[in-house]
Amino acid sequence: MIDVEVLNQILQNEWAMKIIWILITLAAAKIAIKLFSPLVRKFDEMVGKVEWSEQTHKLIERMIKYGIWIAALLVILEIIGLQGAIFTALAGAGIAGIAIGFAAKDTLSNFISGIFLYMDRTFSIGDIIEIDGKVGKVVDIHLRKTVIRGFDNKIITIPNSRTAEAMVINYSQEPTRRVQVPIGIAYEADLEKATRIILDIVKKDEDFLNEPKPGVVVKGFGDFSVDLEARAWVENKDFLDKKVKLIKQIKIAFDKQGIEIPYPKRVMVKQKK
Repeated sequence: MIDVEVLNQILQNEWAMKIIWILITLAAAKIAIKLFSPLVRKFDEMVGKVEWSEQTHKLIERMIKYGIWIAALLVILEIIGLQGAIFTALAGAGIAGIAIGFAAKDTLSNFISGIFLYMDRTFSIGDIIEIDGKVGKVVDIHLRKTVIRGFDNKIITIPNSRTAEAMVINYSQEPTRRVQVPIGIAYEADLEKATRIILDIVKKDEDFLNEPKPGVVVKGFGDFSVDLEARAWVENKDFLDKKVKLIKQIKIAFDKQGIEIPYPKRVMVKQKK
């Protein structure tokens, strides 16, 4: 059993009571976050007209979380009697405030850029994108950073200020995408025959769309080959698998039909003595 005298001493001790109220405040904040964050998704489910994307859900949930923690911090400062002193110090900080502002400018820039990324919807969670040569699937969009997972399962974190300034390529935004396969054939090979083989492969495979129409274009004349490019449209889903499939089919068909795919050859000439 708890000693009543000890309990009375604790209740009469000012700092003991402050610590108790601080713990209660922290516990209340944690409970509030767990209660309020799921309400965003439940509200979306109840109201049919509201269609929020995954990153919108996450943004609102994080704003609720940060707002609750800020409110808890202000309550704790009030409990220990520092709220007024801190505000007074901040108001009179002057040069120190400017220095802190310069130190935090990158964080603030990332934060503001994150808000614009949410508003512009340049990409969404789950999209395949390319930022500064880094390609991967968008895992999460925070207020300060964007997280993508590369095809080798590496996690890449990019500050939002850099993302906002960089050229971003979104490979998932459109429902269809064009497969482009560069092919070199020997100068002696039958160009028309090679073109027919490629088009037959594409037209017979249901993975490739009839519209827009597939095609084969001559890109130029290389040192060892006539450079062609096979073009076919596919649904965006499993784009890479379909591209690899087309490359394999062209190679197998060329081998069967005697269309040579040249490669650099070195001829050794031995002089007679």
